[in-house]
Amino acid sequence: MEQRSRLIRGIGIAAVIYASLFVGHIVAAANGLTLFFRAIAVSITLMTFLMGPIVWFLSQRGDDSDHLAYRIGFWVSVPLSVGLAYAYADQTFDAAYLIGFLAATVLTHWLALRGRSVFIEPKVG
Repeated sequence: MEQRSRLIRGIGIAAVIYASLFVGHIVAAANGLTLFFRAIAVSITLMTFLMGPIVWFLSQRGDDSDHLAYRIGFWVSVPLSVGLAYAYADQTFDAAYLIGFLAATVLTHWLALRGRSVFIEPKVG
């Protein structure tokens, strides 16, 4: 039960951070705070592409079901990437942005999971 509550907590914290950044980018744009807007947009972009590792980190999971945090984060990243592609294409659907952003999501999650298995969980034997 504790493992599940940690996972839910990680997802909740990530959602609150993402939603706060989203609101912040709207406020910054409405007030002409260009530099602030761009900094938030970069944060939103990075968070979108790295939701799996972020959920894993915020969940502070320490058991063999760590992959669940990555999988949930990945599947959250997919629709967020579609929305991000839509935003970067000036509120239109552009196949190049869509494919590129989905590819970036898959690649970053694959690299993070692979890097984690190589560096955090070294195989002994």
